[in-house]
Amino acid sequence: MPQMGYDMQEGTLVRWLKSEDDSVTLGELIAEVETDKAVVEIEATAAGTVLKLLVDEGTSVPVGEAIAIIGEQGEDIGEVQADMEEKSHDKDEIDVADVRVDINEDVKVGEITTASTGEIKASPIARKIASEQNIDLASVIGTGPGGRITKNDVIKAESKVGDRSKTVQTTSSDIVQTETKTNSSQITDQSFIPLNKMRSQIARVTVASKTNAPHFYVSVEVEMTKLMNVRSQINETLQDQGVKVSVNDFVVRAAIETLKKFPKFNASFINEGIQFNDEINIGIAIATEDGLIVPAVTGCKNKSIVELAQSTKDLIERSQSGKLTPDEYTGATFSISNLGMFDVDNFVAIILPPQAAMMAVGSVKPRPVVKNGEIAIEQTMNVTLSSDHRVVDGAEGAKFIGELKRILESPLLLIL
Repeated sequence: MPQMGYDMQEGTLVRWLKSEDDSVTLGELIAEVETDKAVVEIEATAAGTVLKLLVDEGTSVPVGEAIAIIGEQGEDIGEVQADMEEKSHDKDEIDVADVRVDINEDVKVGEITTASTGEIKASPIARKIASEQNIDLASVIGTGPGGRITKNDVIKAESKVGDRSKTVQTTSSDIVQTETKTNSSQITDQSFIPLNKMRSQIARVTVASKTNAPHFYVSVEVEMTKLMNVRSQINETLQDQGVKVSVNDFVVRAAIETLKKFPKFNASFINEGIQFNDEINIGIAIATEDGLIVPAVTGCKNKSIVELAQSTKDLIERSQSGKLTPDEYTGATFSISNLGMFDVDNFVAIILPPQAAMMAVGSVKPRPVVKNGEIAIEQTMNVTLSSDHRVVDGAEGAKFIGELKRILESPLLLIL
């Protein structure tokens, strides 16, 4: 099970694209896996024959655990399976030893997964969610193998707690209404909606980012009149080819050129050090019905403005249909969020870990500016850079966004 996200701990095997005894090549699509944000097709990490599918469809599997065995046709895998079963058994022993509870007289036996020993079997992600939401694992009934508590079991238990809370709140409102004879129109309806997988993931990532990464922000106003004129000319030229270059494509192209000069913004804070990335993969924030995803346009270093426009359009279309690759889903090294289409002038973005920076882009609008001592109307756009202070300092952020401004205000630099 691959890790598709820096904090992903498990994935659900949705569908096998290959069967046992099928031949596969390196990089060929082999299965569909559901993460907290999307269903992603994963590739075979070796070439050969599918000797054994170890996981049934619909099963949740921890990251790093084997889901299939690929080898030579007719190869004996008995020893491999035995070794895997032994490791799995050892892991279960550790998991059980990690979480022990004292059986209280008030706790019903049926509420404890293994009441005879006082031990609770639960997956690591289930324990993490239970701890974050203050849920007692002893009150959760496990539906996994051997009564093991899964993530879904904890989420269901959390939902029930919310329902009970709602009932108590409604009852209290009714009592107040009866005793004080207040107008019913003054009492608002209260409801509870449990988080789906995507919203839970967004909650965990954003909280972790704001907690661990000391954010700082620098903003700049960019004159866009020249760029908008150049964009119109390019789109007129490419009209017959069905290609349309957006403002965001120019922003992405300018960010790429700026990252080449300031590579620390294309880095990550990992293991108390700064890890530089060889490739420039630009994450594009995309709003879906369930929430926000930030897939990456990969290999951007030498892409032209037209190639970026085509790649971005393709990325957005495939993100809506769930056809992103693992590299696109997790490979961003620097991200851009553009809310200009919603008539937003300014905002700040939360950095997507483990990246070191993210850029927020507002709308392009005619605004009054001072030029040569006189007031003129120019098309302008506000850009705000969010940076991780562990990786870069304020002066570096100012230089980065200053260079971005210079490039955007000289649009011919982006098409030569």
